[in-house]
Amino acid sequence: MAGLVAKRYGAAIFELAKEKDAVVALENELLIVQESFTQVELNEFLGHPGVSLDEKVRVLEDSLSGKISHDLLGLLVLVVKKGRYSFIDKIFEEALEMIDAYRGRVKAYISSADMLTVAQKSMIIHELGALTRKDIIPLYEEDESLIGGLVIRIGDRIVDNSIKGHLHTLSRE
Repeated sequence: MAGLVAKRYGAAIFELAKEKDAVVALENELLIVQESFTQVELNEFLGHPGVSLDEKVRVLEDSLSGKISHDLLGLLVLVVKKGRYSFIDKIFEEALEMIDAYRGRVKAYISSADMLTVAQKSMIIHELGALTRKDIIPLYEEDESLIGGLVIRIGDRIVDNSIKGHLHTLSRE
């Protein structure tokens, strides 16, 4: 259910920004506000049953009014009023993914057994960009269990060219 809620709210704020030609501004606002919602105190405050809904909304409006667009503030207030404040981080992630897609960017999760050199990273990004015809946002991870090679995930597509993957394939044959 969290995924569906996040997709709906994320799509709503993204489409609104797109209509107003304010996608870049929304992206900047989301990144700034997203940082605030990672703070434990804010999440505890929004989730505290002893704090009234009106007080939660008042604090949000007082702290964010004039710093973010009226549309994003309205979304946050609506989410809090509906009791879905725990979905805010997922809503932001969904909206940011839609913005990336709109702006021709895609995240590539790249796992390798060892730390990749700058030259290797550059080559991988170049090749992935040529294949996808999109700007690549690389997210690197070291995974010693791969033994060697790479595992690359873009969206729901996975390319496993690791030694671990090859051994697993051989063991099934």
